[in-house]
Amino acid sequence: MTIQVVFVSSNASILDLVTHKKTALVPWDIRAENYKTLDGEEVAVSAYEVLPRTGIDELLAHLEDVVRGGPTAIVLMSDGSIPNLPQSVGDFFSVNVFSPPAHGAKIQNIIQAVLAKALKNFRYYRMRFADLKYQQILRLPLRNFAADEIAQLRTLCWDMLGSNNFGRQLDHLLGQIKSRQRPKKTSSHPDKYFVDDEDKHFRLGPEVHAQADTSRPPHSRACILGNKFRFGSLFEGEKHFNVSREGNALMSSRYIDCHDASREGGGVSHLNMFSNDFF
Repeated sequence: MTIQVVFVSSNASILDLVTHKKTALVPWDIRAENYKTLDGEEVAVSAYEVLPRTGIDELLAHLEDVVRGGPTAIVLMSDGSIPNLPQSVGDFFSVNVFSPPAHGAKIQNIIQAVLAKALKNFRYYRMRFADLKYQQILRLPLRNFAADEIAQLRTLCWDMLGSNNFGRQLDHLLGQIKSRQRPKKTSSHPDKYFVDDEDKHFRLGPEVHAQADTSRPPHSRACILGNKFRFGSLFEGEKHFNVSREGNALMSSRYIDCHDASREGGGVSHLNMFSNDFF
């Protein structure tokens, strides 16, 4: 298992350092005893050069190639060369934004320090994601689960590097969302659902009879990656959430799909909705 770290930068000094040092930039205490502090997950380090015309789609095309190599996690380290990177790809990759080193600064020391903090916080997130009772929370369809806690969770995980109390903040939010889990009042079944502010009930089902569409077009790289990764961690993407309402009322409202488009629910008793909001 490998955590792939990609430095996204237009800074020639950073790119040169990462290209030549690679995994040597990972602090020794993290690499010690076969990455014991990361539960044995190795770290690979690479660089992606941001050119004047580089945008999100060019970066995602590169990261698609990276994903084909089989990493179990993707951590991006960005110096801000691509604006709004956390908002653009932070739902599926771990994005960590740092300030470019000043001229004459000891670049290697700075890069090692930000990488160490990012990996420390990401390790905590990985620990929670590996726990199935929390993974089903972290895999909720982010566009359609209406709750302030989801907005706060996205903001926190979009830049793990920016938090000095990441683990405490993450656990607080997970606890708040978990408190929303309950059975339906009008059902005798013991199944529990996560209930949002609009009374939509979400349950990650064991069945795999429905599959998220991956054809391009109409889907984009972001659609497909969004059903493979959540805040940096790989997941299987075959299971979907059963989304319904109390008393099996028809799902006749409008919902946001993986293209950020508003669509009718179709008047069915429940929706098969994937983590990337495809339904």
